[in-house]
Amino acid sequence: MNAQNYFWPRTEPVPPLSANQVHVWAWDLDFPPLPRDWEILSEAETGRAQRFVFPQDRDRYVRAHSAMRSLLGGYLGLSGAEISFSTNAYGKPQIEPEKNPQRIRFNLTHSAGIAALAVSRDYELGIDMERIRPIDADVAEHHFSSRELLTLRTLLPEQWLPGFYRCWTSKEALLKGEGLGLNLPLDGFDVEVHPQRPAALLGLRPQAPIAAGWLLVELSPAEDIVGTLALRDATGKFERSSLQCFRLGA
Repeated sequence: MNAQNYFWPRTEPVPPLSANQVHVWAWDLDFPPLPRDWEILSEAETGRAQRFVFPQDRDRYVRAHSAMRSLLGGYLGLSGAEISFSTNAYGKPQIEPEKNPQRIRFNLTHSAGIAALAVSRDYELGIDMERIRPIDADVAEHHFSSRELLTLRTLLPEQWLPGFYRCWTSKEALLKGEGLGLNLPLDGFDVEVHPQRPAALLGLRPQAPIAAGWLLVELSPAEDIVGTLALRDATGKFERSSLQCFRLGA
């Protein structure tokens, strides 16, 4: 299923999350945070926000994390400020078990004024979204696999940037889903680059510590946004109709 087949309605409150469902939320970060956005953050988040050099980066961080807390609180029946997190060895966050009887899993991304949150009770998740903007071709040469570069070089000029970002967000989402961050080289596995083909994991190097069962789904809440959701479906039960996308109001 292609990205354009998903609708992104504005909705509140947080809708019920059924078994085998995945919800993805997207929202704009380029509004000044309100006092309540600061109040919902943990001490650690507040400290990190205050260390940003540029006000825009600080404000985007605050809006991303306050909205994430509010949404997760809606699923758990808690205020966002009540939620506490821990991280794995590579920094992937999870909700502390005592606050998470529903075993909610989530992943957050924010970049260039856009944020997105993927939520599920049943699947490990990774998500990445990027605003399409010019980028040096050397970035691909240094990070993509030879198979991916071969496809990238066959694209028409107008397809190159969408193809680059399809590849980049697919790789980032998969690594975030595995909880590896950037600790696995990006050329350790192959993903679909062509922007007119479905997102997919195409191949793994023998040394790549990536589990079986990962699905990649293209997402685009706006024309200039390219994103990928990575979802680990080890049992094969996931259906694309179980994915719902929402916009968080300004």
